[in-house]
Amino acid sequence: MTSSDASTEIRVAVLGEWVPSQLADVLALQRAEEPETATALIGGNATAQTQEPPPCGTFDFALSTAACEWPGWVCEPLWQDTLAVAVAKRSHLLAYHEVPQCEVLKQTLINAQSTADEPWRAVARSLFEDAPLRSEVVSTFDMAMTLVSAGYGIAIAPTTRLAGYLRRGVAVRPLAGAPLVVMAYLLRPCASLTETQERFAQRARSVS
Repeated sequence: MTSSDASTEIRVAVLGEWVPSQLADVLALQRAEEPETATALIGGNATAQTQEPPPCGTFDFALSTAACEWPGWVCEPLWQDTLAVAVAKRSHLLAYHEVPQCEVLKQTLINAQSTADEPWRAVARSLFEDAPLRSEVVSTFDMAMTLVSAGYGIAIAPTTRLAGYLRRGVAVRPLAGAPLVVMAYLLRPCASLTETQERFAQRARSVS
């Protein structure tokens, strides 16, 4: 997204295959309140960039689903969510307003390899440490949701991550007793931000 007469530009890298839905709200707010500032989105490889900082000047901010430890950068939790259970639309688990963990243990859990390093996966695993789940691993989140929709098992993921699959044969219920999980981190340089950059960061923090 750019503006031809903009005097400044904010470059935001989105690391990984998933784009948080809140980012659209941030960009809309930025466009409405400061249209003279262009905003550019840059794709990035989350796995390759988790521990290594980008070349100087590559971008101004980054959004990541994993906590990155880049020298000279600050990584702050930005958006949180709760874990939910994805099931087929004909599943008997839809009788529950919140799916009890004991009912989850009776199901086959379908995990996606592409989300293995995301922090919410560790939270989900910790909930069932004392009673291991039957599980199946597939390569991508889309593939996992396809199997869930077909009734081959269930998936556990943050609610916002599952929202895009509600029209694809998947239904969602909250997971009982699940804690909040961090869905996205905002990365910014330790150096002082410009006034324009600071306003963008404040807008990102204001969106939930």
